Amino acid sequence: MIASGGTMSWWRARLRWSTLRTTLVMITALISGVLSVSATGARRTGITQQGLTPPMSNVEAIAFLVDLALMVLFVWRRRWPVPLTLVACAATIVLPLDGFLPLVGLVSVLVLVRDWRVPVTALAVGAAVVVWVARDTRGRYPVQSFWRTIFTYSPDHEIPWWLVVLIALVLVAASVATAVGITARRQLDAATETGNASQLKLDILGTEVARQAERERIAREVHDVLGHRLSLLSLHAGALEVSAGGDPRMAQSAALVRDGAQQSMADLRSLLAVLRTPDAPDVTRQVRTVADLPTLVTESLDAGNPVLSSIFVDQAATLDPRISHSAYRIVQELLTNARRHAPGTPVRLEVRGGPQIGVEVVTTNWCRQHPPRALVVGNGLTGIRERVEQCGGQFRAFIDPQGAFRVALLLPWTWADNRSPEVAIAPGPYPERRP
Repeated sequence: MIASGGTMSWWRARLRWSTLRTTLVMITALISGVLSVSATGARRTGITQQGLTPPMSNVEAIAFLVDLALMVLFVWRRRWPVPLTLVACAATIVLPLDGFLPLVGLVSVLVLVRDWRVPVTALAVGAAVVVWVARDTRGRYPVQSFWRTIFTYSPDHEIPWWLVVLIALVLVAASVATAVGITARRQLDAATETGNASQLKLDILGTEVARQAERERIAREVHDVLGHRLSLLSLHAGALEVSAGGDPRMAQSAALVRDGAQQSMADLRSLLAVLRTPDAPDVTRQVRTVADLPTLVTESLDAGNPVLSSIFVDQAATLDPRISHSAYRIVQELLTNARRHAPGTPVRLEVRGGPQIGVEVVTTNWCRQHPPRALVVGNGLTGIRERVEQCGGQFRAFIDPQGAFRVALLLPWTWADNRSPEVAIAPGPYPERRP
């Protein structure tokens, strides 16, 4: 939602600025056209002393066409601000053109350029504006003078030179003030965007700190509770193994319990390290993957749980550690559920995978109760389903017509080096397979 809202705000800002730029371009073209017509005398409505409308000269016709060409070229003033502004200044000085385009170009130069070209361009614009105002007030058609009309000077009275210079200074100052306002607005927008980005980083950092504190608290609680109980279990199993005497079966069972407790302590330390620093490289190397599945099956066999396994994963080293670790934990939970709800019942485990098919896990064991309690109220299958869905895979648990309890799931193949996956999980339920 945050990303979507930010995108919508960005598009609204772009639309607002595009509309504003289009409006400014239209206003600029309109004003420049009006002033160009006034400067060249292309559409004069006044009359001379002989009562005739003076015709347009060749120079005025060329100036009118040049002015139209400059208005078109000024669309790219943001790309070439200095060259276009200097060309407009030269055309204004040489030809009878207005000085509006040089003033617009000066705004672009002041906003976009930050070197020695700025004062040079400003002097050129000032000279072009002075020439334009002087030519307008002292031209051969004084009845049509734009500035005489503004200041209500009659054609018989000459405008003083200081007023010409003052008009030019005011126009250049207006362009400078416009450029300063645009620059201040952009700086304010940039500062606001930087502040928003900093605030977002602070919020993310605060969330991470809170999560890390919660991880530390959970890790301490788990270590204090489970670590203590597993240590006692290992100690009592060792004592039972010593006191077994001549009973080899009891000594073997006690040794198995002690080894299991020690292995559980090692797994607990690994899980606590993952909980405290999940991104540490040393911790990542300790995470169990599909390569450890044979060891998991051996531990189940040593615990007295018969398992018939078939495990083959092609290019297992290139599988994403997150998917690989999830597959290991899922198989571990499936074997634990089978041992808990159907002790002594043989379990058939099939694990196969590769870049073309993903990671497929299927377990089958005969049920002693219909339906099994694990399928109805157990939490193990719920956790497995959630883990599979988080990885983007498919999950199904059911009882086949022969009365065997089956769990089938498929995890997508994701490369460890962030390459594009070669297998896509098709929508729909996971297909049934006969044991």
